[in-house]
Amino acid sequence: MVNRSEAFKLITAGRLIDGRGGPPVQEGAVLIRGSKIVAVGPAKNVLPPEGATVETFDYRGKTVMPGMIDCHTHHNGFGDGRPGEEVAALPDEVLTLQAARNARDSLYSGVTSIRDNGAKNMTMFRLREAVNHRIIQAPRMVLCGRPIAIVGGHMGYFGSEVTGPVEATAAVRQLIKEGADYIKISATGGSTRTSFPLLPAFNPDELRAMTQEAHKFGKLTATHCASTQGTIDSLDAGVDMIIHCVFKDSNGEANFREDVAERIGSQGAYVNPTVHVARSSVWSLQKRKEARGINFQEQPGLDAALWELEIRWTHLARLIDMGLKIITGSDSSWVDYKLGNTVYETECLVQAGMSPMQGILSLTSDAAKALGIDSVTGSLEAEKEADLIIVDGNPAEDINSLWNIDEVFLGGDRVDRGPESVLAGIRQHPPTSRPESSIVNSLQAGG
Repeated sequence: MVNRSEAFKLITAGRLIDGRGGPPVQEGAVLIRGSKIVAVGPAKNVLPPEGATVETFDYRGKTVMPGMIDCHTHHNGFGDGRPGEEVAALPDEVLTLQAARNARDSLYSGVTSIRDNGAKNMTMFRLREAVNHRIIQAPRMVLCGRPIAIVGGHMGYFGSEVTGPVEATAAVRQLIKEGADYIKISATGGSTRTSFPLLPAFNPDELRAMTQEAHKFGKLTATHCASTQGTIDSLDAGVDMIIHCVFKDSNGEANFREDVAERIGSQGAYVNPTVHVARSSVWSLQKRKEARGINFQEQPGLDAALWELEIRWTHLARLIDMGLKIITGSDSSWVDYKLGNTVYETECLVQAGMSPMQGILSLTSDAAKALGIDSVTGSLEAEKEADLIIVDGNPAEDINSLWNIDEVFLGGDRVDRGPESVLAGIRQHPPTSRPESSIVNSLQAGG
């Protein structure tokens, strides 16, 4: 017997992608009750109970699919080129407000879940409190709080620098106490001025202490790896995800290590390659060159950025060819990459060898599995949260259709995204010129 006061939502669309890997269903439908999905499939088979109150949404000729999941964000960031040190120097109150703004842009772009990869102090935990109190609306959040670094290590300025296994273990426990969903570790240096990106940061016993402590409490781990030895050390420690996965030797030479890649696959670790964050730096320099030209002192910076992008893309293509578990994680808003532009990273994955459907999985169900939230979201299945988007186009044929988001539903509720002018301001656009590199040109073409 159905309670007539129980409201359902019925969403119908020209095609349905459920995020489970099968081909799109023509004339599909999703039935929602409250925040949960009740049924999914061909529209003729998805019917509300007789006598139920139903709100109907009809998106003829368009695609309904799971909301996007970005596995690597920095909600404290601005995406305007400023380095992390300048971000960290701002007051926590300012950064919490910036995180709220970034969360809005991300949600409006069709991203319904994010994993933040490191913020200052308690800023992201405070943002989650604001969401829980319904002060603001944001995507579902998987948070690490602060990344754990060595003294002077990458992102140590956000508040968690440790020395030795005891301090490393204590940092993990403190973060879990504060509400961390997973543990982010800077296994090598990075863009932080006082760090060494080509060298491992933690000693093996420190890295193992953090990973084992996190796993003891059922928390996943992820390591920032800007060079090969960091990846090797992370695998030795049993880390769950390798971020960046840059193949460089200690002398800076790019050297793809197939044996290391095979080990990533055999241990089942996920890879978050973050290629577009490198491309965004190229775009920024190209736009500067277009606007005013660049001098002989700036040209080496553009040349180095082009070399970095070409190496990263070439290595990504090999990882994809080897069948590793690769997911979409944008690394925005870091340096020049603004939040709300996650699709660019998925585009890079597709251009490097994924099919469009594999690209879709990399930011839906596979992403959810990588974050440990696949029982909640990531695919359109009964009993999961009704996080979904309406796309004008067919992303299973053209991944760039994901720029054309007509509607966003979060937990069954339609998101009011405001006027078109607000949405148009979220997207970053590539430069008009093309660099002198065939691989980089192919990466630019889809932008």
